[in-house]
Amino acid sequence: MKKILLNVTGGIAAYKAASVVSALKQAGHDVQVAMTPAACQFITPLTFAALSQKAVRTDLFPANPTSDKGQLYPHLYPATEADLFIIIPATADIIGKIAHGFGDDTVSASALSLPAHCTKLFCPAMNSQMWDNPIVQANIQTLEKHGWQRIGPESGLMACGTTGDGRMSEPKTILKAIRVHI
Repeated sequence: MKKILLNVTGGIAAYKAASVVSALKQAGHDVQVAMTPAACQFITPLTFAALSQKAVRTDLFPANPTSDKGQLYPHLYPATEADLFIIIPATADIIGKIAHGFGDDTVSASALSLPAHCTKLFCPAMNSQMWDNPIVQANIQTLEKHGWQRIGPESGLMACGTTGDGRMSEPKTILKAIRVHI
């Protein structure tokens, strides 16, 4: 059983993360979910809490923290204990934050707290114009230079109605890539 910290950010492809959480939990892994505030606009934490059977980390500064270290330091725990850290979907925003060392939400701060042995995966998902932006591409290269492994994206029809590169990989493809590391 691996400790997996699955992170959801604010893109329409966030709904696909639910299938990944469910499959990993059914396979017997310890799955903890963290979400950015923008992710909560697309899918609710309750969905991931039901699938992972754990409270979802959404706030860098919880309103009523308990003495639980995960409540007091949500950017450190469970990140410092993770075997695998994955971002589904990885928006241009979160890629840029992590590439430049910013940690202003639970997901980006957790990414900065990972142990050296942790496998770091990200699944880009964005409009093809954003995907093709040289700044976004430079940020992706920075992550990869620091050991992050990319899953996708694919080419296809996107929610915004355009077709091109930037469509997030399907859950089956993501799970296949995860299984290589666990």
